[in-house]
Amino acid sequence: MAFKSGLSRERSRRRRKFLWRGTMWLAAAAGFGAIGYSSYQAGILLARQEVSGLESDVTSLTRQLATVKGENERLRTDLTQTRQSADALKRRYDADIPAGGLARLVDLLRQRLAGAVPEDRIAQVLRDAAPVRACEGRVVRKRFVIQPAGQGTEQPVSLLDGLILVSASAPTGPEDPNKTAQVTITQAWAPLPIKATGLPVQQSITVNNLEMKLLVEPSGMRGYGDVSLSLCGKG
Repeated sequence: MAFKSGLSRERSRRRRKFLWRGTMWLAAAAGFGAIGYSSYQAGILLARQEVSGLESDVTSLTRQLATVKGENERLRTDLTQTRQSADALKRRYDADIPAGGLARLVDLLRQRLAGAVPEDRIAQVLRDAAPVRACEGRVVRKRFVIQPAGQGTEQPVSLLDGLILVSASAPTGPEDPNKTAQVTITQAWAPLPIKATGLPVQQSITVNNLEMKLLVEPSGMRGYGDVSLSLCGKG
């Protein structure tokens, strides 16, 4: 009986020990489970917070994008209007500000007005201006003396009843006088004469919308020159 009683107590002790160990393992498992669950919940909470933050960022970025798009559209509209205004100003400038040949004419007009030329005189000249017609109907020719330089006054030859005067001088020496001749063409309506060196000399002269060709060339006689002028009409 004593042996059975001792065996029973040993079994009871082992069973309590096993139960204790089982309880400890269960407690440990429960603790780890609680820790895992707590971590899981914390992870879910953090994930939700992060998702909420990202959603807030997306919303903010969406609003910023809409603002940028609106600003971009406004800038495009402003750019279009600026280009249209620039084109309008350019057209107005081109219409109001002369360029090319017209600009040169306006500048010449200003010079003449600054030189005390009356406006009505300029207007009359403009009214009389017409396309130039070349004179080729007949030619008048005259001979003149090429005056040796320093030996008296040049003797000009007269054309168009004195409206055009042509004279020439040449230095004495072995040089060819045709190459060294100093030719002077004086027009009654021009403030300054036309000067040229050497023969021949060709010059276009316009009077009353008629263009005449003046030619100064060597004569067949040494020391002389010939001048010819084309005129309109028949001989």
